Amino acid sequence: MSYSNKFIFKKYDANASINRRTAIITIAKAGLFSILGARLAYLQIVDKDKYEILSDHNRITHRLLEPQRGVIYDLQGKPLAINRQRYEVVIIREETSDYIKSIENLKNILPDVNIDTEKLYLEIKKTKKFIPIKVLDDLSWDQFSMLNANLHKVDGLYPQIGFKRYYTRGQSHSHVIGYTAPLDKKEKNTNTLAGLSSAKSGKLGIEKAKDVILRGKLGNKNVEVNASGRQIRELDRHESIQGENIQLTIDSDLQDYCYKSLNNQSGCVAVTNIKTGEFYALVSSPSYDPNLFSKSISSEKWNSLTDNIYKPLINKSISSQYPPGSTIKPFVALAALENGVSEKRQVYCNGKHEIKDTSLESGIKTFHCWKEEGHGNVNMNEALKVSCDVYFYQISREIGINKIAEVCKRFGFGQNVFDSFYEEKKGIVPSKNWKLQSIGTPWMVGETLSAGIGQGYFLTTSAQLSLALGQLINGGEKIVPTVVMDKNKDTRKNQKISLNPKHLAIIKKGLEDATNTQGGTSFRSRIAGNLKMAGKTGTSQVRVISSQEREEGLKKNNELPWEKRDHGLFIGYGPINNPQYAVSVIIEHGGSGSGAAAPVASKIFKYLFDNNLNLKSKSISNV
Repeated sequence: MSYSNKFIFKKYDANASINRRTAIITIAKAGLFSILGARLAYLQIVDKDKYEILSDHNRITHRLLEPQRGVIYDLQGKPLAINRQRYEVVIIREETSDYIKSIENLKNILPDVNIDTEKLYLEIKKTKKFIPIKVLDDLSWDQFSMLNANLHKVDGLYPQIGFKRYYTRGQSHSHVIGYTAPLDKKEKNTNTLAGLSSAKSGKLGIEKAKDVILRGKLGNKNVEVNASGRQIRELDRHESIQGENIQLTIDSDLQDYCYKSLNNQSGCVAVTNIKTGEFYALVSSPSYDPNLFSKSISSEKWNSLTDNIYKPLINKSISSQYPPGSTIKPFVALAALENGVSEKRQVYCNGKHEIKDTSLESGIKTFHCWKEEGHGNVNMNEALKVSCDVYFYQISREIGINKIAEVCKRFGFGQNVFDSFYEEKKGIVPSKNWKLQSIGTPWMVGETLSAGIGQGYFLTTSAQLSLALGQLINGGEKIVPTVVMDKNKDTRKNQKISLNPKHLAIIKKGLEDATNTQGGTSFRSRIAGNLKMAGKTGTSQVRVISSQEREEGLKKNNELPWEKRDHGLFIGYGPINNPQYAVSVIIEHGGSGSGAAAPVASKIFKYLFDNNLNLKSKSISNV
């Protein structure tokens, strides 16, 4: 078979094939462009707003909204700590190409403001780019307006409105309320407001104790800004939540009066309702203006506060510890009664009490009464009335330090009064075991004598003294001390402190005579009329008096440097026929309780009596 017979040849139309391919490609192109066109139309028309924003993503900024801090009210519903508007400027480094240029321009716009650029630049460099950094705080409205009019010159800087704390009662309330100040290094890792450039926290008093509930919760918003940094519109917002409001048991008018009664002396006052445990006043003097901390405080002003020998920053009513002196004697007398010492028993006071002491060359250690010539024969009532040291040396030595310590702890000494103040000190109630654990040496007999008149290792606070006296005079009802109102909290623990009513009557008679009978240590501060106070003076020695000094003649307190003078103390209750309030007053280096502290307490009781003892809370719900 020839090859020509194996193949069949057909005629092929090349032009037709090319035309079909062209048509398919053309249709595909048309379809593709139709889809693209439709999508483009959708993006440009339907989703125009959304993608306009996305295309300008660098002009959208996320901003935090500062919450208002909770308001603090007094017993009567009067505001003590409120919020005022604050105008400030912050910088966000990731939103500026040249932060140094922006800051320099800001200085030109506001030439009167002072900016520590060296400190600011250092903070900018070490802070994450997206975190706002405060540049200026507490601007005036004119300055704030001027900056807003020139925002195009300060790339990355933003003016904003926040809040600052304002304390309506100033110095008289500063210690109990405290103040707010910028977060410290540790708080920047734990505080929920740390993202704010202006974040502050409570530093002392109630502001610190209740900081978590007072601070509130952050809000946030996304805003669109133009190239000049001016806000065009707000895209979304989640409002901040204001902190909880708090009502105190402090009566602001009484607090003011107590503060003025101290007359700029270094000291403290506590006033307690002996039935509920509510503290109506906690005063410390001298003081400071807490509004100083609403903006940056100068180094000079800070140093003037910290270097002041009268310690104005310390809340002396709970943080300063003092030997209680003779104000401890009612509790020592109670310990003696409980351990079999009769109130009728007499002790002869010749001005001194001696014990053997082999460590001394003479073999004798002498403990002196405050009255050099002595009081003669005294029983318990007379000893409380005239504050005879020799009587209490004798009975303290007989019953021992542990019996005294047990009674004192039962009424609240050596323990925190409150459960919220970080700055509170517990004081010291010495005992044999305490000394062995704290100092490592055994207890000595002479130390019992010192403790029996509130000297030696014994330390207490004004708040402790007021609470202890209150729980004694109310018949041994255990109360819950508080400075914060809580309608749901029962201020009585429904517990009885072991106390024999007959023993209480003996103690009360001694205190009433000390104030209202001729010869009593606080007789000069007595109150005439139907409403009277009763109480016990105390003088706390702060220096060691040598034998040589006694032989040469003791100097009077006013002849000594201020820091070497005795503290003056007084604890009292009233009215004596229906006790409602306990008051403690401590005058640092005041010389004596009868001369310095009792007159102040007398004024405070007169104020309470003149105001009909009408200290009752008013609801803050409608304030």
